[in-house]
Amino acid sequence: MTETLIPHIDLTPLLEAGVGRDAVIEAITAAACHSGFMTIGVAPEQLGLPADIHARLARFFTLEDAAKRQLARHKFEPDNANVYRGYFPPQNEDPTWKEGIDMGPDVAHPERVRTNDGDPLREPTPLPADSELPGWAADIAAYYEAMERLGRQIAGALAEGLDISRETLVTPFDAGNSTLRLIHYPERPAETLATMPAVDGEGAARRWLVGVPHFDNGFITLLWQDRVGGLQVHTPDGGWEEVPPRDNALVVNFGRLLADWSGGRIQATEHRIVGGSRSRHSIPFFFEPAVDAVIQAPGAPAESRYVYGDRLWERMLEFVEFQGLERFAKET
Repeated sequence: MTETLIPHIDLTPLLEAGVGRDAVIEAITAAACHSGFMTIGVAPEQLGLPADIHARLARFFTLEDAAKRQLARHKFEPDNANVYRGYFPPQNEDPTWKEGIDMGPDVAHPERVRTNDGDPLREPTPLPADSELPGWAADIAAYYEAMERLGRQIAGALAEGLDISRETLVTPFDAGNSTLRLIHYPERPAETLATMPAVDGEGAARRWLVGVPHFDNGFITLLWQDRVGGLQVHTPDGGWEEVPPRDNALVVNFGRLLADWSGGRIQATEHRIVGGSRSRHSIPFFFEPAVDAVIQAPGAPAESRYVYGDRLWERMLEFVEFQGLERFAKET
């Protein structure tokens, strides 16, 4: 491609309601409708966060394996009760090679969990003790709240840009069930790379598929990626465009929920991760509404309506970390 698919937008006028705000809203709306991806210029300090917040959060991966396993989901540690939240280890048999932890709204809003309704989507998040990672839980809560605020500002911009009521696109997030995920793509063992598809490069520069092509399921994803990079977006001509890491920036991509909610006006775009020879970290925040939010595009027929939590389970079962959990989805 001679022209990049992925625009970069300075978010300052939107955050500060200053000169240029209307142009930013127009740019966000255009990115959502045409490419499904954008990067936004926003420093941690603009969100009320310390400059080194991402390094602080990534301290999770310094824990011993035994400590992480105590937080693992039921799929990986059958004695653990948590199904949807918690730690997941790398899986050797799959091209997607990553470990991580999924955290829900209770890290910042304890009142949003429900421990007695049988729905894993509302379960509490298992977290390490503060003695293991001093100050980490406070950093997690601050980051979660900052991403919620940012998500609401982008949702408000889209509502304005698409002439959709704020009640439709913003209010359902008042009691949202967003997920904060920390991801580490370890350097992959040489013996497993031999069976994986190489996608580009030669010799030391060769890269493999370490995150299979997929669409995000939610409303929007706010992603920080480290300097290693490796995120690629599927382009209309069938190729893959690199999303280069930027300082003081986040990648934003628009999910299938938002595509549904907008009646197809907004584009959900397929993406993948390549790498394998170097350790990589990323921190996505999946901005999502309440589990019981009703999704229906303005003017769409009643039969197109669905409950967000129900559709989320259907789509999450496509991902390797959740495969095999169908019985839990049917019980919700």
